[in-house]
Amino acid sequence: MPTTEEFLAEIQSDDEDVRYAAWSIAEQMDPAVIPALSELLLADEPGVRKAAAEALNNIVHSVGKEVDALALRAAAGRAEASESDKRQAVVKELLSLLGSERQEAERVMALRQLSLIATVDAVPAIAELAPDRNLREEVVFCLERIPGKTSEDALLGALANADDDFKPRVLAALGHRQAEEAMSACLEAMKSPDATLAMAGMKAAARIGGRVGGELRLPDYDALSEWHKTEFTDSLLRYADAQVEKGNPNGAWPIYRQVLEREEEHWQCAAIVAIAKIGTAEAAAAIFPKLRSDDSTVRITAQKTWERMSKPSEA
Repeated sequence: MPTTEEFLAEIQSDDEDVRYAAWSIAEQMDPAVIPALSELLLADEPGVRKAAAEALNNIVHSVGKEVDALALRAAAGRAEASESDKRQAVVKELLSLLGSERQEAERVMALRQLSLIATVDAVPAIAELAPDRNLREEVVFCLERIPGKTSEDALLGALANADDDFKPRVLAALGHRQAEEAMSACLEAMKSPDATLAMAGMKAAARIGGRVGGELRLPDYDALSEWHKTEFTDSLLRYADAQVEKGNPNGAWPIYRQVLEREEEHWQCAAIVAIAKIGTAEAAAAIFPKLRSDDSTVRITAQKTWERMSKPSEA
Protein backbone atom coordinates (compact mmCIF):
# COMPACT_ATOMS: atom_id res chain seq x y z
CA MET A 1 0.00 0.00 0.00
CA PRO A 2 1.39 3.46 -0.86
CA THR A 3 2.22 6.01 1.78
CA THR A 4 -0.08 9.00 2.13
CA GLU A 5 2.36 11.16 0.15
CA GLU A 6 2.65 8.58 -2.62
CA PHE A 7 -1.13 8.14 -2.76
CA LEU A 8 -1.79 11.87 -3.07
CA ALA A 9 0.91 12.19 -5.74
CA GLU A 10 -0.78 9.41 -7.73
CA ILE A 11 -4.19 11.07 -7.38
CA GLN A 12 -2.59 14.18 -8.95
CA SER A 13 -0.72 12.29 -11.67
CA ASP A 14 -0.93 13.40 -15.29
CA ASP A 15 -1.58 9.75 -16.20
CA GLU A 16 -5.28 8.89 -15.89
CA ASP A 17 -4.48 5.20 -15.40
CA VAL A 18 -2.34 6.06 -12.40
CA ARG A 19 -5.11 8.25 -10.99
CA TYR A 20 -7.62 5.46 -11.48
CA ALA A 21 -5.40 2.91 -9.77
CA ALA A 22 -5.00 5.29 -6.83
CA TRP A 23 -8.66 6.04 -6.27
CA SER A 24 -9.49 2.35 -6.62
CA ILE A 25 -7.52 1.57 -3.45
CA ALA A 26 -8.53 4.69 -1.53
CA GLU A 27 -10.53 2.69 1.00
CA GLN A 28 -7.28 1.19 2.25
CA MET A 29 -5.88 4.59 3.16
CA ASP A 30 -5.95 6.18 6.61
CA PRO A 31 -8.99 8.49 7.00
CA ALA A 32 -6.54 11.28 7.83
CA VAL A 33 -6.04 11.66 4.06
CA ILE A 34 -9.57 13.06 3.69
CA PRO A 35 -8.75 16.77 4.22
CA ALA A 36 -6.02 16.64 1.58
CA LEU A 37 -8.37 14.93 -0.87
CA SER A 38 -10.95 17.58 -0.12
CA GLU A 39 -8.51 20.32 -1.13
CA LEU A 40 -7.94 18.53 -4.45
CA LEU A 41 -11.63 18.96 -5.25
CA LEU A 42 -10.59 22.52 -6.10
CA ALA A 43 -7.68 21.54 -8.36
CA ASP A 44 -7.39 23.16 -11.78
CA GLU A 45 -7.16 19.83 -13.58
CA PRO A 46 -10.60 18.18 -14.04
CA GLY A 47 -9.06 14.72 -13.95
CA VAL A 48 -7.53 15.40 -10.56
CA ARG A 49 -10.84 16.73 -9.21
CA LYS A 50 -12.58 13.58 -10.41
CA ALA A 51 -9.92 11.31 -8.91
CA ALA A 52 -10.18 13.08 -5.55
CA ALA A 53 -13.97 12.86 -5.58
CA GLU A 54 -13.92 9.16 -6.45
CA ALA A 55 -11.34 8.48 -3.75
CA LEU A 56 -13.55 10.19 -1.17
CA ASN A 57 -16.54 8.19 -2.37
CA ASN A 58 -14.62 4.94 -2.00
CA ILE A 59 -13.50 5.77 1.53
CA VAL A 60 -16.99 6.69 2.68
CA HIS A 61 -18.71 3.80 0.95
CA SER A 62 -16.24 1.33 2.41
CA VAL A 63 -17.08 2.34 5.98
CA GLY A 64 -20.75 2.43 5.05
CA LYS A 65 -20.51 -1.23 4.14
CA GLU A 66 -18.60 -1.88 7.35
CA VAL A 67 -21.37 -0.21 9.36
CA ASP A 68 -23.87 -2.66 7.85
CA ALA A 69 -21.56 -5.58 8.60
CA LEU A 70 -20.97 -4.28 12.12
CA ALA A 71 -24.70 -4.20 12.78
CA LEU A 72 -24.99 -7.83 11.73
CA ARG A 73 -22.04 -8.86 13.88
CA ALA A 74 -23.35 -6.89 16.83
CA ALA A 75 -26.66 -8.73 16.55
CA ALA A 76 -24.67 -11.97 16.70
CA GLY A 77 -22.62 -10.75 19.65
CA ARG A 78 -19.31 -10.55 17.81
CA ALA A 79 -18.86 -6.95 16.65
CA GLU A 80 -15.37 -5.80 15.80
CA ALA A 81 -14.38 -2.48 17.37
CA SER A 82 -11.97 -1.63 14.55
CA GLU A 83 -14.81 -1.26 12.05
CA SER A 84 -16.69 1.17 14.26
CA ASP A 85 -13.48 3.05 14.99
CA LYS A 86 -12.75 3.55 11.30
CA ARG A 87 -16.23 4.87 10.62
CA GLN A 88 -15.90 7.28 13.51
CA ALA A 89 -12.54 8.42 12.15
CA VAL A 90 -14.02 9.09 8.72
CA VAL A 91 -16.93 11.01 10.24
CA LYS A 92 -14.51 13.05 12.35
CA GLU A 93 -12.46 14.02 9.30
CA LEU A 94 -15.57 14.97 7.34
CA LEU A 95 -16.84 17.10 10.23
CA SER A 96 -13.52 18.92 10.24
CA LEU A 97 -14.31 20.11 6.71
CA LEU A 98 -17.43 22.00 7.79
CA GLY A 99 -15.51 24.96 9.21
CA SER A 100 -15.83 28.39 7.64
CA GLU A 101 -12.19 28.30 6.55
CA ARG A 102 -13.09 25.62 4.00
CA GLN A 103 -14.42 26.37 0.53
CA GLU A 104 -18.11 25.88 -0.14
CA ALA A 105 -17.47 22.95 -2.50
CA GLU A 106 -15.61 21.13 0.27
CA ARG A 107 -18.33 21.75 2.82
CA VAL A 108 -21.02 20.59 0.41
CA MET A 109 -19.07 17.42 -0.29
CA ALA A 110 -18.62 16.78 3.43
CA LEU A 111 -22.34 17.18 4.14
CA ARG A 112 -23.30 14.83 1.33
CA GLN A 113 -20.88 12.19 2.51
CA LEU A 114 -21.97 12.62 6.12
CA SER A 115 -25.55 11.99 5.04
CA LEU A 116 -24.43 8.44 4.25
CA ILE A 117 -22.58 7.51 7.43
CA ALA A 118 -23.14 10.07 10.20
CA THR A 119 -24.99 9.17 13.38
CA VAL A 120 -26.69 11.30 16.02
CA ASP A 121 -23.34 12.32 17.54
CA ALA A 122 -22.65 14.41 14.43
CA VAL A 123 -26.03 16.16 14.38
CA PRO A 124 -25.11 19.25 16.46
CA ALA A 125 -22.15 20.17 14.25
CA ILE A 126 -24.21 19.68 11.11
CA ALA A 127 -27.23 21.57 12.42
CA GLU A 128 -25.08 24.61 13.22
CA LEU A 129 -24.85 25.29 9.50
CA ALA A 130 -28.62 25.42 8.95
CA PRO A 131 -28.76 29.26 8.93
CA ASP A 132 -26.20 29.42 6.09
CA ARG A 133 -28.19 30.17 2.93
CA ASN A 134 -25.53 28.54 0.75
CA LEU A 135 -25.51 25.30 2.73
CA ARG A 136 -29.00 25.01 4.23
CA GLU A 137 -30.30 22.67 1.51
CA GLU A 138 -27.38 20.30 2.05
CA VAL A 139 -27.79 20.52 5.83
CA VAL A 140 -31.47 19.55 5.68
CA PHE A 141 -30.76 16.74 3.21
CA CYS A 142 -28.06 15.44 5.54
CA LEU A 143 -30.18 15.64 8.70
CA GLU A 144 -33.11 14.03 6.90
CA ARG A 145 -31.01 10.92 6.28
CA ILE A 146 -29.58 10.52 9.78
CA PRO A 147 -31.77 8.14 11.81
CA GLY A 148 -33.03 9.05 15.26
CA LYS A 149 -35.05 11.61 17.15
CA THR A 150 -32.02 13.88 17.56
CA SER A 151 -31.96 14.68 13.85
CA GLU A 152 -35.72 15.25 13.84
CA ASP A 153 -35.35 17.69 16.73
CA ALA A 154 -32.61 19.44 14.76
CA LEU A 155 -34.92 19.74 11.76
CA LEU A 156 -37.62 21.24 13.97
CA GLY A 157 -35.08 23.73 15.26
CA ALA A 158 -34.07 24.57 11.70
CA LEU A 159 -37.73 25.07 10.79
CA ALA A 160 -38.29 27.50 13.65
CA ASN A 161 -35.36 29.65 12.55
CA ALA A 162 -35.68 29.26 8.77
CA ASP A 163 -36.65 32.03 6.38
CA ASP A 164 -40.17 31.62 5.04
CA ASP A 165 -38.90 30.75 1.57
CA PHE A 166 -37.02 27.73 2.98
CA LYS A 167 -39.61 26.44 5.42
CA PRO A 168 -41.33 24.29 2.76
CA ARG A 169 -38.09 22.35 2.28
CA VAL A 170 -37.70 21.67 5.99
CA LEU A 171 -41.36 20.68 6.27
CA ALA A 172 -40.87 18.25 3.40
CA ALA A 173 -37.97 16.64 5.25
CA LEU A 174 -40.05 16.27 8.42
CA GLY A 175 -42.87 14.81 6.37
CA HIS A 176 -40.58 12.26 4.77
CA ARG A 177 -39.34 11.33 8.22
CA GLN A 178 -42.95 11.02 9.42
CA ALA A 179 -41.92 12.90 12.53
CA GLU A 180 -44.93 12.92 14.83
CA GLU A 181 -43.48 15.81 16.81
CA ALA A 182 -43.76 18.00 13.71
CA MET A 183 -47.56 17.78 13.40
CA SER A 184 -48.20 21.01 15.31
CA ALA A 185 -45.65 22.86 13.19
CA CYS A 186 -47.30 21.51 10.05
CA LEU A 187 -50.74 22.62 11.19
CA GLU A 188 -49.38 26.06 11.99
CA ALA A 189 -47.81 26.33 8.53
CA MET A 190 -51.18 25.46 6.97
CA LYS A 191 -52.55 28.74 8.34
CA SER A 192 -50.06 30.80 6.34
CA PRO A 193 -51.40 33.19 3.67
CA ASP A 194 -48.47 32.00 1.55
CA ALA A 195 -49.98 29.15 -0.50
CA THR A 196 -46.63 27.44 -1.02
CA LEU A 197 -45.92 27.34 2.71
CA ALA A 198 -49.49 26.37 3.58
CA MET A 199 -49.43 23.48 1.12
CA ALA A 200 -46.01 22.37 2.35
CA GLY A 201 -47.50 22.10 5.82
CA MET A 202 -50.48 20.17 4.53
CA LYS A 203 -48.37 17.72 2.52
CA ALA A 204 -46.05 17.09 5.46
CA ALA A 205 -48.97 16.57 7.85
CA ALA A 206 -50.49 14.09 5.41
CA ARG A 207 -47.27 12.08 5.25
CA ILE A 208 -46.94 12.06 9.03
CA GLY A 209 -50.59 11.09 9.46
CA GLY A 210 -50.82 12.16 13.09
CA ARG A 211 -54.22 12.75 14.60
CA VAL A 212 -55.44 16.32 14.59
CA GLY A 213 -56.88 17.76 17.76
CA GLY A 214 -59.02 20.87 17.91
CA GLU A 215 -60.00 23.07 15.01
CA LEU A 216 -58.27 22.33 11.71
CA ARG A 217 -57.70 25.15 9.25
CA LEU A 218 -57.00 23.95 5.73
CA PRO A 219 -55.54 26.16 2.98
CA ASP A 220 -58.16 28.09 0.98
CA TYR A 221 -58.84 25.68 -1.89
CA ASP A 222 -60.40 28.26 -4.20
CA ALA A 223 -57.37 30.52 -3.89
CA LEU A 224 -54.91 27.79 -4.90
CA SER A 225 -53.25 27.29 -8.26
CA GLU A 226 -54.29 24.24 -10.27
CA TRP A 227 -51.13 22.42 -9.22
CA HIS A 228 -51.69 23.24 -5.57
CA LYS A 229 -55.29 22.06 -5.88
CA THR A 230 -53.99 18.70 -7.06
CA GLU A 231 -51.60 18.56 -4.12
CA PHE A 232 -54.45 19.53 -1.79
CA THR A 233 -56.65 16.59 -2.75
CA ASP A 234 -53.71 14.20 -2.93
CA SER A 235 -52.78 15.21 0.61
CA LEU A 236 -56.32 14.63 1.83
CA LEU A 237 -56.25 11.09 0.44
CA ARG A 238 -52.77 10.42 1.77
CA TYR A 239 -53.83 11.53 5.25
CA ALA A 240 -56.97 9.41 5.09
CA ASP A 241 -54.93 6.38 3.99
CA ALA A 242 -52.64 6.93 6.97
CA GLN A 243 -55.62 6.91 9.31
CA VAL A 244 -56.80 3.58 7.91
CA GLU A 245 -53.30 2.11 8.28
CA LYS A 246 -53.19 3.30 11.89
CA GLY A 247 -56.53 1.70 12.72
CA ASN A 248 -58.60 4.88 12.61
CA PRO A 249 -61.01 4.38 9.67
CA ASN A 250 -63.49 6.78 11.23
CA GLY A 251 -60.95 9.55 10.73
CA ALA A 252 -60.62 8.63 7.06
CA TRP A 253 -64.27 8.16 6.20
CA PRO A 254 -65.35 11.83 5.86
CA ILE A 255 -62.38 12.54 3.62
CA TYR A 256 -63.07 9.62 1.32
CA ARG A 257 -66.73 10.59 1.02
CA GLN A 258 -65.77 14.17 0.19
CA VAL A 259 -63.37 13.10 -2.56
CA LEU A 260 -65.83 10.54 -3.89
CA GLU A 261 -68.27 13.34 -4.70
CA ARG A 262 -65.73 15.36 -6.69
CA GLU A 263 -66.47 15.92 -10.37
CA GLU A 264 -63.05 14.77 -11.60
CA GLU A 265 -63.08 11.11 -12.57
CA HIS A 266 -59.53 10.41 -11.34
CA TRP A 267 -60.38 11.59 -7.84
CA GLN A 268 -63.58 9.54 -7.77
CA CYS A 269 -61.59 6.48 -8.85
CA ALA A 270 -58.95 7.10 -6.21
CA ALA A 271 -61.64 7.38 -3.54
CA ILE A 272 -63.34 4.18 -4.71
CA VAL A 273 -60.12 2.19 -4.45
CA ALA A 274 -59.32 3.70 -1.06
CA ILE A 275 -62.81 3.14 0.38
CA ALA A 276 -62.70 -0.50 -0.67
CA LYS A 277 -59.74 -1.04 1.67
CA ILE A 278 -61.97 -0.29 4.64
CA GLY A 279 -64.05 -3.29 3.61
CA THR A 280 -67.18 -2.54 5.64
CA ALA A 281 -70.81 -2.61 4.60
CA GLU A 282 -70.80 1.17 4.74
CA ALA A 283 -67.86 1.22 2.33
CA ALA A 284 -69.71 -1.07 -0.07
CA ALA A 285 -72.80 1.13 0.15
CA ALA A 286 -70.72 4.19 -0.78
CA ILE A 287 -69.26 2.47 -3.84
CA PHE A 288 -72.50 0.88 -5.07
CA PRO A 289 -73.99 4.02 -6.76
CA LYS A 290 -70.81 4.42 -8.79
CA LEU A 291 -71.54 1.10 -10.51
CA ARG A 292 -74.05 3.08 -12.61
CA SER A 293 -71.93 6.19 -13.09
CA ASP A 294 -72.31 8.06 -16.37
CA ASP A 295 -68.54 8.26 -16.53
CA SER A 296 -67.22 5.03 -18.05
CA THR A 297 -63.87 5.22 -16.24
CA VAL A 298 -65.53 5.65 -12.85
CA ARG A 299 -68.07 2.94 -13.65
CA ILE A 300 -65.42 0.41 -14.70
CA THR A 301 -63.26 1.21 -11.65
CA ALA A 302 -66.27 0.73 -9.39
CA GLN A 303 -67.20 -2.56 -11.07
CA LYS A 304 -63.69 -3.99 -10.79
CA THR A 305 -63.41 -2.82 -7.20
CA TRP A 306 -66.82 -4.29 -6.38
CA GLU A 307 -65.76 -7.64 -7.81
CA ARG A 308 -62.61 -7.67 -5.69
CA MET A 309 -64.62 -6.78 -2.60
CA SER A 310 -67.09 -9.60 -3.34
CA LYS A 311 -64.43 -12.27 -3.48
CA PRO A 312 -63.76 -14.07 -0.22
CA SER A 313 -60.38 -13.20 1.19
CA GLU A 314 -57.76 -15.93 1.01
CA ALA A 315 -56.56 -17.34 4.27
